[in-house]
Amino acid sequence: MTFKIETRGVRYLGSKNKLIPLIVEVIESLGLEEKTLIDVFTGTTRVAQAFKSLGYAVTTSDLSWASEAYSHAMVCNDGDMSHLQPYIDKLNALTPKAGWLTDNYCDAINEVGDLVQVWKKHNGAKADAIRDKIETYNLPHTDKMALIASLIFTLDKVDNTVGLQQAYLKGWKSPRVDTKIELKLLPSYAGPAGTHISGDALKINYPRAEVAYLDPPYTPADYSTYYHIWDSIVRWDKPEVSLKTNRRLDRIKKKKETHDKNMISPWYSKKTAYDATLKLVDRLPVRYVVFSYSDEGLITLDQMREMGAKYKSFTIHEKEHSRHLMSRMGAGGKDAKNAEKKKNTEYVIVIEK
Repeated sequence: MTFKIETRGVRYLGSKNKLIPLIVEVIESLGLEEKTLIDVFTGTTRVAQAFKSLGYAVTTSDLSWASEAYSHAMVCNDGDMSHLQPYIDKLNALTPKAGWLTDNYCDAINEVGDLVQVWKKHNGAKADAIRDKIETYNLPHTDKMALIASLIFTLDKVDNTVGLQQAYLKGWKSPRVDTKIELKLLPSYAGPAGTHISGDALKINYPRAEVAYLDPPYTPADYSTYYHIWDSIVRWDKPEVSLKTNRRLDRIKKKKETHDKNMISPWYSKKTAYDATLKLVDRLPVRYVVFSYSDEGLITLDQMREMGAKYKSFTIHEKEHSRHLMSRMGAGGKDAKNAEKKKNTEYVIVIEK
């Protein structure tokens, strides 16, 4: 059976959008006793959205603060968020007022005297006004997060980057940056209202479920630095910034006195990724663990087989597809490993515990 499910997400390294039909097909074929799923590294929540739309009760989790906003907007609700439309209309009518975003990312001068050009000033000032106003609303947490997610999705469509916030394009090269931002209510899905838990997957006390879906960031790419602006918009703590891209101080590892150690992940290192995965699989209160696994990961396929052999059963499904734009460009520079490779193989691996 081929599943066609429409989901939404901001641009994201390692997005599983193209793999969702296979993930759904594999999990639906397991013959689960109940439709309960934990999306452990939920990211932009695309997989969680897909399963909520199929009637699953979904629990999402992630270290990312922005994931909390995405999950509440599209997973942790009853499927009808239309009551927020009047707020969307009022926010769109606000007069722009420059603030933290404009000062740091809209033709802002960084510590070495270069311009940081992530958004045009008219969009930065409008976003500042919108985010400040959201903070004044006395709304349930889910509603507040949904409005913030709408702002992030809107800004993602008009920025001057290729999707990562460790870099920005030099000069305003794309006409998209001139488009005036306009909030739109994000789609919501009929189905059980999910729950979201922020934090470390090795420490979270997860509820029991039939299946856990795992898509760990098996690469050295530090997602806490790649999407730091989205996290700042969610918390709206207006932090001090540094480096050429005006990164949050607490996302700079070299600044040990201010670095947020809660953002350190064992899945960013080849030395620790495998052991962390073993621990996670053991502690998850589920019958099945389903992985998305890339042949470019820090964990080898042989290691995955070795781990699977410890359990009741282990099966592999695979699909070849085009690599992410930043991977093809070489996220680590033009000489990055595999920079010329245009295709990679993604696997969906199932462990029955």
